[in-house]
Amino acid sequence: MLRYIIKIEIMTKIIKPIKLKKGDTVGIIAPSEPIIYKQKFRRGVQELKKLGLKVVFSKNIFKRYGGYMAGTPEDRLDDLHSMFKNKKIKAIFAARGGFCCNQLLSLIDWKLIKKNPKIIFGYSDVTVLLNAIYQKTGLVTFHGPNVELSISQWGHYTKKYFSKAVFSDDIVGKIIQLTKWKILKKGKASGRLIGGNLSVLRTLLNTPYNPNWKNTILFWEDTGITCEDLDHFLTHLKLAGVFDKISGMIIGKNNKLNKIEEKSDLNKLLFLSPEKIILEITKKYKFPIISDVDFGHSGEQITIPVGVKATIDTSKKLFSIDENAVN
Repeated sequence: MLRYIIKIEIMTKIIKPIKLKKGDTVGIIAPSEPIIYKQKFRRGVQELKKLGLKVVFSKNIFKRYGGYMAGTPEDRLDDLHSMFKNKKIKAIFAARGGFCCNQLLSLIDWKLIKKNPKIIFGYSDVTVLLNAIYQKTGLVTFHGPNVELSISQWGHYTKKYFSKAVFSDDIVGKIIQLTKWKILKKGKASGRLIGGNLSVLRTLLNTPYNPNWKNTILFWEDTGITCEDLDHFLTHLKLAGVFDKISGMIIGKNNKLNKIEEKSDLNKLLFLSPEKIILEITKKYKFPIISDVDFGHSGEQITIPVGVKATIDTSKKLFSIDENAVN
């Protein structure tokens, strides 16, 4: 008698937070690195207030520990939990990124977050929080500007897509190009959006917080990495089976990537460009790739909700968000 083993993918029920409105109170936490540029941070707070929002700080937001942490892991965890527990807080913003958000993952009370869903915003190292929260609870999270270095100096484009994402329950739809996007591989794909900072995102692989990659569109960006790093990180995702599962890829602005033009004349002949590295590693896969999309560590950026449906169509240079992210 033949026995068949059927692998069933268990899909987490999607939870959407309540949209923001003028008069709402939002909280700011520092889940990773301590605030460095206080004047910029204050400017970011003022920008949120200009939107009609009331702003409160977490208890430990200005703490420092060990030189690179905004308080101990327990301090930062307490701030995160307190913000989710507080019924008056309608959204949570990260002050900035860093290198140690992943210290919190094994400590987080996921049931608390699931019972108190609300908007949570950030990028860079906050990538681990956004994707882990979505994976463990189904709560849609928001890859977008941090307070200190982004909201403090945002322009019309960033503010527009921020507002579209969290102040309205309408579908965002087609993303308008601010700068020129590039088509690296042709095709059309649909799927739920998963991603963030590449070097941080890969640290979730082979952990309980690794996203369900099946039929997703991977979006990523990075900053301050070399071409060698890029090859290493993408190969890691490939070996982990991520590229066997995703339906498409969206690449943002890779700030300070060690480009071929910056190398010596000899190395210019030897080194692959970032685009060639990406194409070399993904050559056996048929999913479409759009690059230089307007998000990342430099310039204006769109807000990308983690967990909602989207479409890319290279024949139209189209990236559209096809589902509302808030209720």
